[in-house]
Amino acid sequence: MLKRTLLGFTAIAASTSCVPPALRQAGHVAAVPVRDAAEARTLLAGLALDAPVEPLERAFASPARLTDASLTPAAAPAFTGAARSEDDRQRAIACLTAAVYYEARSESTDGQRAVAQVVLNRVRDRAFPHSVCGVVYQGSTRRTGCQFSFTCDGSMNRPRDESAWARAASIARAAFDGSVFAPIGASTSYHAASILPWWAPSLSRVGAIGAHVFYRWRGAMERALTFRQHYAGLEPEPIAGPATTLAATTLASGYTGAIESSVTVHRGRAAPDAEAIVPSPPASALASTMPSPASVSRRASASMSAPLMAARSWQRAARCR
Repeated sequence: MLKRTLLGFTAIAASTSCVPPALRQAGHVAAVPVRDAAEARTLLAGLALDAPVEPLERAFASPARLTDASLTPAAAPAFTGAARSEDDRQRAIACLTAAVYYEARSESTDGQRAVAQVVLNRVRDRAFPHSVCGVVYQGSTRRTGCQFSFTCDGSMNRPRDESAWARAASIARAAFDGSVFAPIGASTSYHAASILPWWAPSLSRVGAIGAHVFYRWRGAMERALTFRQHYAGLEPEPIAGPATTLAATTLASGYTGAIESSVTVHRGRAAPDAEAIVPSPPASALASTMPSPASVSRRASASMSAPLMAARSWQRAARCR
């Protein structure tokens, strides 16, 4: 009797969960390959990112001489870019400290170092701004989203824990001065372990550190973008944003990136609120290469349809209570 009762409770719990069983462990989601430069540009557009066309086309046109695994560095190169002035250096460290504090304040030292490493990896990636503050505050001028959600959701308006801030500052300063957190390698994206963003199957999963799962570009995209950009040394000055007093930034002279067109791509709240935090890519950006729900149902065996539609289905159902 007890066994039947437990089995019945398990069945009820499974049927009422907001998280589809196939998606409870993101590591089991099948990869969605990016097959050419056009699909790479579509993926970047869905992430509200941009990159030079020529390196992408050249990378996809050249035969891969190395496997995906061998392209992953054992550790990212040390960040050795010099700020152009002491003010730029201090602004860079302050922006990096904010990212570590607001993204990973409750994480272990490794979890905080991983977030700092992602920021510095992005600075040297062709798809992102080439300043620390430009990376951290990318998209914060938009009301609809930002790359790091703390820059546009009002988190920075709340009182700061000075002890935790000092700890984050110590980690940020060490990273800026060349300390490398090797386990995440070339990662440029991450998300909370409680969600599964639509973009995850198109990137290469590196691993989990604390509450976050980390990803790098895959294949030709990695060859074209990763560590192919130099730090500019100029750091933007903070300006007022729509929801956060110091959320947005204006870019310093010399940077012309797309700070006004970003979305949150790496993190989110628990699954019930995932739809609001990790939006699906714009329909117009994905129409050319991603299958529609109708076409996917007709072609369920297509190589990229199952994981992509599973992720979207989760996002649509994520508001169940």
